[in-house]
Amino acid sequence: MKANRKFIEADERAVSAVIGVILMVAITVAIAATVYVYVSGMIGGTKNQTPNVACTTDSTSNRIQIATADANIKWKDIVVTVDNTSVNWQVFTASATGIDAAMSTSGATADVTAGDYILLDFTAHPGMIGNVKVTLKYTPTNSLLGSWTINVESPHIFFLLFVIFAILRNPQFRQY
Repeated sequence: MKANRKFIEADERAVSAVIGVILMVAITVAIAATVYVYVSGMIGGTKNQTPNVACTTDSTSNRIQIATADANIKWKDIVVTVDNTSVNWQVFTASATGIDAAMSTSGATADVTAGDYILLDFTAHPGMIGNVKVTLKYTPTNSLLGSWTINVESPHIFFLLFVIFAILRNPQFRQY
């Protein structure tokens, strides 16, 4: 029996069963908390994401046209800002129907679709020439959809050219 006692040292002590149980409970709680956080993140509701909208500008007709837009975007969720406050604007659908009163999209229930456009009205300021910046902002995420600049040309010039062209095409005026 002396041979067996030869390998046992006096300093060696066993870990208490209570300490082992406490360590196992702590590890189990940590794993459960990690799994809960992971699963609740997957199950949690979808967060609002900023939709994609692409536009083109048309300086000849003073409008910004929607080229492409993600599905389920409502005009009421978009704020249109024109940097020149003296310019009136209105949003129209692709079929040229106004979606809401001028200078507003708040009551519009229509979806934003390709072909819709924002028409800028410069009739109150016929001599206005220059750049006008139009900005679209998506209110649910408070993020910028885009900014576009339109180079506004004087409507008087277009009207004058139209009148001259109409006169030149009219046979009654050719005799003079």
